[in-house]
Amino acid sequence: MVLERWESVLHGLEMDPALVVGQVDWAAKLQLLEAYRERHGLDWDDSRLAAVDLQYHDLRPERSLFARLDTERLVEPADILAAVTEPPRRTRAYFRGECLKRWAPAVASANWDSMVFDLGTDPLRRVPMMDPLRGTAEHVEELLRECATPSELLARLSG
Repeated sequence: MVLERWESVLHGLEMDPALVVGQVDWAAKLQLLEAYRERHGLDWDDSRLAAVDLQYHDLRPERSLFARLDTERLVEPADILAAVTEPPRRTRAYFRGECLKRWAPAVASANWDSMVFDLGTDPLRRVPMMDPLRGTAEHVEELLRECATPSELLARLSG
């Protein structure tokens, strides 16, 4: 089923991105921007297009242009709301999300492959997260439960 869907979308993109506007975010956004640009006779570098671009992604549903489009939804709204506060348990996002939930003031930065903690002392402490399977709940849940502070966590990780 997934591969059939993938093939269908790729075929649509190959033929004409307009065929997948209801399925592919960037195709929907491109169609919206092109229509606005043509309707108002704008060049691509016009600041009004930049404003439309930003409004397209506004996270507030009442302001979002995306929210007004008839696009296919693959995830239920309740699942989206849960994902805001509950990181996926089977990826390294679990470690990142739980650290942010517990110790946000001590997190200087967080990205796909590392977290940087600021414990109020020099230097900042970086935790590499290169292996996507090493931050799962199965791998780190007990460790996180046993650490009351980010200092304890970092001591355990480096010990």
